[in-house]
Amino acid sequence: MWKPFPRKTYLLIFICLFSLFLLLIPSPVAAEEKEAYLLRLGGGLQSVFPEFGYSGIFNISKHSAIQGIFISTDSALIYGGKYIYRFMRRPTHNFYGYGMLGHFTFITPEELVSAPGTIYGIGLEFTTNDFIGNFKYHVEIGYSSVGSPWDSPEPGIIYGGGIHFYIF
Repeated sequence: MWKPFPRKTYLLIFICLFSLFLLLIPSPVAAEEKEAYLLRLGGGLQSVFPEFGYSGIFNISKHSAIQGIFISTDSALIYGGKYIYRFMRRPTHNFYGYGMLGHFTFITPEELVSAPGTIYGIGLEFTTNDFIGNFKYHVEIGYSSVGSPWDSPEPGIIYGGGIHFYIF
């Protein structure tokens, strides 16, 4: 007998199809500022679903960036560093891969997890050129070696996102 997919599978399929749809939309031609990603510092909010916290990001080059993350809530404490590599850069969106090394403490439905771990995956970053050029937001999907706050402590798929404003 057919069993419906778990809820996480539907969310994963939706995120993949939505991301593909956004990449296929033709973007308007816009004048890109000179070296838009070189040595820029930004601050904002970052999520490791369902927890939110603070983040600082520094663009080292056109393609590389480092990000520090600190999330502290009643049910989670997550902190660490992330390396981002942008594969595709457009005036309106970027496709990137990332790897994060950090310490994860959170309560799952079964137990308390407190361990160092890694998250690696892919993401899409969007720019609102016509609104505020320094405002960027992104969505991510990745694989966590320590599980996630809303699921079991077993390694598995994790979702995230963020909003950053680049100061200079």
